[in-house]
Amino acid sequence: MNYKLRVQLIIALIVIAVSSVFTFFYIANEERFSSERSERASENVKMAFDTIVKDVEHFYVFRAYANMRSNGIIDAMKEKDSQALYRLTLPRYKTLREENPYLIIMQFHAADGHSLIRMHRKEEYGDNIALKRPMLRSVHRTHRMISGFEWGVQGLAFRVIVPVIDRGVYLGAVEFGIDTKYFVDKIKKVTGSDNLLLLHENMLAAADKSRYKAGIGAYRFTSISEEQWPIIYAYIAHDPSLAPKNIRYSRKNYEINPIFLKNGENQNIGVILCIEDVTGGYQNTIETLTGAIVLTLALVGLFWGLFEYAFGMLIGKVNLQERYIKTILDSQKNIVVVIEKNKIIYANQSFFDYFNYSNLKSFYAEHESVSDYFEKGNSGEYLQPLNEGLTWIEYLTYYHIKEHKVKMAVNGEISTFTVHAQTMIYKKQTRYVVVFTDITMLNELATNDILTHVANRFQFDKVLEHSISLSERYKRSMSIILIDIDHFKEVNDSYGHLVGDEILKKLALLLKGGIRKSDSVARWGGEEFTILLPDNELSSASNLAETLRKKIEESDFSPVERLTCSFGVVQWRKGEDGDSLMRRVDEKLYEAKEAGRNRVVS
Repeated sequence: MNYKLRVQLIIALIVIAVSSVFTFFYIANEERFSSERSERASENVKMAFDTIVKDVEHFYVFRAYANMRSNGIIDAMKEKDSQALYRLTLPRYKTLREENPYLIIMQFHAADGHSLIRMHRKEEYGDNIALKRPMLRSVHRTHRMISGFEWGVQGLAFRVIVPVIDRGVYLGAVEFGIDTKYFVDKIKKVTGSDNLLLLHENMLAAADKSRYKAGIGAYRFTSISEEQWPIIYAYIAHDPSLAPKNIRYSRKNYEINPIFLKNGENQNIGVILCIEDVTGGYQNTIETLTGAIVLTLALVGLFWGLFEYAFGMLIGKVNLQERYIKTILDSQKNIVVVIEKNKIIYANQSFFDYFNYSNLKSFYAEHESVSDYFEKGNSGEYLQPLNEGLTWIEYLTYYHIKEHKVKMAVNGEISTFTVHAQTMIYKKQTRYVVVFTDITMLNELATNDILTHVANRFQFDKVLEHSISLSERYKRSMSIILIDIDHFKEVNDSYGHLVGDEILKKLALLLKGGIRKSDSVARWGGEEFTILLPDNELSSASNLAETLRKKIEESDFSPVERLTCSFGVVQWRKGEDGDSLMRRVDEKLYEAKEAGRNRVVS
């Protein structure tokens, strides 16, 4: 074999080897990113479910206490007057049904275990229902609120049972039951997954057991479509356990995550299987592999041909390899940068596309570091230019196990990223490869109210807990405002729920525009909003509330002729927890509404 042929073969082998390494490196990274996306998908499904459950629990506990404060309710329970209870509660029950059509149960229970009145079936009461209901017996025994999924005459429902206590005397309980389909539909709306409900066989009657024979282990399908059957078969083919799995069926990839429904004793009585099509990552890998093979063959042919004419063309071919590497990095949607001494020495195309610069020179003409774009987060969970005395890149590498997030704003638009850094040392020179992955949409789903785009209840509780911790640690003041739209039911009744939704959106936008950047506005539930004011005393918080009240009264909320709100304002007390703080501000809001509405009470 002559020298030229040996060199050509060596070059061909080198090209194939290099191409294979980079291709498989890319595929390995894509698989890792796919795995991380699957893990995040599982976490997001569980977080969405937990948030929905928590929101439902908070909402109906709040409504229960509001109902108890209505005139005559306590007296009717003391006297066990079922008809009076029904008459006094009916308007609120109708409102609750309008707010959530999935509310299938509202019931008052006497302390002796008997049913006082079923709002959903007023003709049936007086039976000793506690004999059949473990959760209800627990409330009668402990006099504490309990929530969970439990079977009953109306079927499986998520139940919130709140004790009624007057001056230390336990009078009974009020119960709300929400159809399980609410959670199935809500999860689909939040995550986009296709959901399947299964019930534990112990929960089914004899007739149901004969009807619902198919299932997984001790769980039985309530209904299943023809499209879902083969996916479920593939899910249990090699491992019948109900565990998160990624399966492949009919040239598609599916991520299946179970959400177990628990009763008041923390026992599994049902499960929701969330099925999400994640085929995109697999297809990208196939396309990348196919493209790499084609490109590799083309490169081998090109090198072979070039070497026939001039050995010197080999240098140009090496340059082509460098462009190939850059093409791979530029094809990444994630922002990838290489940092040396806190200065970027390389950035892929996604970096320039996001920050709107043509090259690093123009970027550094206006900025010292990419950390100039970092936004301060409300809950202290976001990376800052300096963290615990360390620069952001030092902090990233020192706490490399922890997941880091950062908010960056470009042209007024804020995006949320996860940040990962890898240390690279060559000839005693340390460099860092940093990858920013955009998770803005997932973060918004988890923390924002879908309708009004302000913080949701889950995010507000998180920020409140963190703010109380900071106030305790640094002896800072903090106040909170609770806002309720006056006569909002009349708006919905007169103009329809679509107009009501637009009113909520306009009000949320007005509230956001009237507060500081460090303040937080959130939708508390229904037509109620709350504003958290760090480093703010009661007087200034009350002044802000009055300013907002006037602004709302003077603003145009067409087609509604005039819209007003009631405000409750309190200042945090040293040693006070979030629940106590919210109870106090709710009492102030109640005083404002009792005093005639459209006013601020502090």
